[in-house]
Amino acid sequence: MIVTLCQFKGGVGKTTSAIHFAALLQAKAPTLLIDSDPNKSASLWARKGLLPFDVCLEAEAPKRLMKGNYTHTVIDTPARPSSDEVESIANGTDLLILPTTPDPLSISALIQMAGSLPEDTNYKCLITLVPPPPQKDGADAKAALERHGNPIFQRAVRRYKAYIHAASNGHTVKGPAQNDWKAIWEELSDELG
Repeated sequence: MIVTLCQFKGGVGKTTSAIHFAALLQAKAPTLLIDSDPNKSASLWARKGLLPFDVCLEAEAPKRLMKGNYTHTVIDTPARPSSDEVESIANGTDLLILPTTPDPLSISALIQMAGSLPEDTNYKCLITLVPPPPQKDGADAKAALERHGNPIFQRAVRRYKAYIHAASNGHTVKGPAQNDWKAIWEELSDELG
């Protein structure tokens, strides 16, 4: 399975989501995360060697994939792709995940991107960096995306300091933050059959 994360806007948790989707897939079968973002954030995260899956830069990917050692591939794309790039990205993946923070600018960028996808694109929106209750940002974002007819993960990724610790120490999140990913995996597993 090829899972690609893409968004017109930066700072929406794309790399963090790519890391955690790769970990979820790795629990089922060997997974490669391809870091094609110029910031190389996924590669920096992986530098300590504690992630349960392999990470490589885009230029290394063909050689690694040709060896046939991976069942799943996760691709962390650059932010702000052109419309032509979005079409190619959509055509080259099994599932396109569009992460967004619950702020109006990010939601607007996601809706714009979703509108530019080829009709048969299998995609799903993921709301990230959701502030804790009593704030209703996550629920408002979900309602806005649903109003526009976008498929969406019912579970949002809540904002936790655990992500800062995980990125700086080179592993995925643990504890309560991990519960969001478990719920997201259940949704994804149901969809995949």
